[in-house]
Amino acid sequence: MTNRQLDFEHIHRVENLTYEPLEKKYIRVQVVGTVLTYICLMLFSLFFLFAEELPYRIFIVGGVECLLLCTAVINLMLLPKAYAYKGFAFREHDITYRSGLFFPSVVTIPLGKVQQVSIRQNPVSKLFGLYSIAIVNGAQFKAETVIPGLTEARANEMKTIIMEYIQHGKIR
Repeated sequence: MTNRQLDFEHIHRVENLTYEPLEKKYIRVQVVGTVLTYICLMLFSLFFLFAEELPYRIFIVGGVECLLLCTAVINLMLLPKAYAYKGFAFREHDITYRSGLFFPSVVTIPLGKVQQVSIRQNPVSKLFGLYSIAIVNGAQFKAETVIPGLTEARANEMKTIIMEYIQHGKIR
């Protein structure tokens, strides 16, 4: 075993990876999820109309509804930019997932530290035939990383590759 000093100019940096984008249908999953969330919040705020002891309740509810509507529109306008930033990169010994528009996050998971891999599907993504792969990692603070917006074939392929690495210590 050696312990050579590394030259930082020749190291393959995570910032220079070519990230594979998520499926294009995933943006629709995000839009539907966002719209449903804001509809629920707007319906919930209507319950303040029943609070008779609250003065100016109609104005308060109207203000909250306007605020939620404006926030929903801004959120829906930002979704395409957030979607464009998300992606993953599979390398020989690790997998990297990038997300976040205002607070970017890049998580690299060494395949040798993976403890569990599962494929998931929530009700909204099921409508569009998309899956997520959840990778449980014992090597870092954030123990589970979820990569959404995958086709069933892609999710199964990724799971198979990771499980093969766990069992044999390499990708065949």
